[in-house]
Amino acid sequence: MKINNRVDRTVLVKLGQKTITVLTMSLILVLVAGLLTACGTETEVITSPEQLNREDAKIGVATDAPEFALVEERFPKAEVVYTQDLIAAFTSVAQGKMDAYVGNKLNMELAIYNGLQGVRLLDGTIGEGNVSAVAISPRTEIPDLKGKINEFLKQVKEDGTLDDMRSRWIDKRDMAMPTILEAKDPQLNLVVGTTGLSEPFTCYVNGELAGYDVELAKRFASWLGASIEFKLYDYSGIVPAAQGGDVDCVFANLYVTPEREKALEFSNPTFIVDIGVMVRDTGSQNGGGIAAFFSSVKESFEKTFLTEDRWLLFVGGIVTTLLITVLAIILGTLIGFAVYMVCRNGNRAANAITRFCIWLIEGMPVVVLLMILYYVLFERVNLSGVTVSVMAFTLIFAAAVFNMLKAGVATVGKGQMEAAYSLGYTDTKAFFNIMLPQALRHVMPTYKAQIKALIKATAVVGYVAVQDLTKMGDIVRSRTYEAFFPLIAIAVVYFILAAILIWIVNKIEVRAIPGRRPNGDDQKKG
Repeated sequence: MKINNRVDRTVLVKLGQKTITVLTMSLILVLVAGLLTACGTETEVITSPEQLNREDAKIGVATDAPEFALVEERFPKAEVVYTQDLIAAFTSVAQGKMDAYVGNKLNMELAIYNGLQGVRLLDGTIGEGNVSAVAISPRTEIPDLKGKINEFLKQVKEDGTLDDMRSRWIDKRDMAMPTILEAKDPQLNLVVGTTGLSEPFTCYVNGELAGYDVELAKRFASWLGASIEFKLYDYSGIVPAAQGGDVDCVFANLYVTPEREKALEFSNPTFIVDIGVMVRDTGSQNGGGIAAFFSSVKESFEKTFLTEDRWLLFVGGIVTTLLITVLAIILGTLIGFAVYMVCRNGNRAANAITRFCIWLIEGMPVVVLLMILYYVLFERVNLSGVTVSVMAFTLIFAAAVFNMLKAGVATVGKGQMEAAYSLGYTDTKAFFNIMLPQALRHVMPTYKAQIKALIKATAVVGYVAVQDLTKMGDIVRSRTYEAFFPLIAIAVVYFILAAILIWIVNKIEVRAIPGRRPNGDDQKKG
């Protein structure tokens, strides 16, 4: 694209400089983190679970997991730390931020097998294994879904299919998804909730959803004669999704707990998960030197982006994030402006309703508004997570636009409107020709800041089964057990996306607002 004016060049130069700064700072952080790790501190070597029963010990467990009661019973003196992000929990143990993590031993073994460093498992297991099963939504429209799932599980157990699946996914760590024949002329559509975050049960392999539970769900759909649709949630959102009827059932290595049994029905067990204890491996913190550190950085980069073409997952997440953001900006601007036009002359009813709606939207955390729309207001309406996300962020941006216009117009003296009336201008013509152009000069800086805030706020849409940029980063981390590169990549991409959107708005502002045009254009008009 040819650059024709100074404004274009200045904006592009600033964008390039900022991007280089972010990338440089990221590399510095990598180096500092590596050097700090290489100079790690000495800590007590934990060789048995009994050493964790002390007042200064911190033991992590997954939110809403059965391990909480076990940890309280076995280690009453220790502090229990709830964690939602499995990979972040493992990293916290490796960095010494937690003394141990108690949970699914298989997840831990796979993490270490796949290259997670700085941790090790204590020998044996503790407590009884957790029971995983299929959760059934109370609002599913498939008749006797629980009975059909149990019948299917009995059949695949008797014919050896379940043992074969366990051998491949668990014992041999074979991550290849077999070909499963789809139902011909399906009469039903089975909507399955899963996470994509728990290898080897539900994860992404070569860009495709795979795993023990994913294969089991596909086999059940084929057996049932139904088409199948997967929706991805975090574990914190998957139970509400099933409660609200957004999915028919959940295949996601979901543990059966008393609390969950009050909300959902469960099938017969699909897997029994052993409970293990992960602790820090102090012996692996000091070896290798700088050369080994840079070698590990290279390996981490390859695992994050190149292996299995995982960069394509990031691309898909970027597209979804951009779609939600751009639609919310456009629709929010139009709605906010329209509401302001209705309210600007003092219509009492319109102003009262608008004030209440803005108070409600602005006083509510973004994630809460999103979940209320998805799980409460539209629970019986078949709307996708993307659609609901666009609606939520449109409301947020519209409220911001209304307030911006109200504040911007207030900076323009009322005498100008009176002067316009005296010259024969109509109210609408005076507003658009005199008031609005002046107000926009005060509005635009805040408008651009709101765009930046909006694109960052979209990071929470994973709560409603949207595979945005942040969600894709979580999926990649769940396979690589690497925290740094996925998180830094997400941060850099958000920065670049925000810069691009601001650049576009600057271009529109220069062309649309009088007095903001490039000097060359002004000269032509002179």
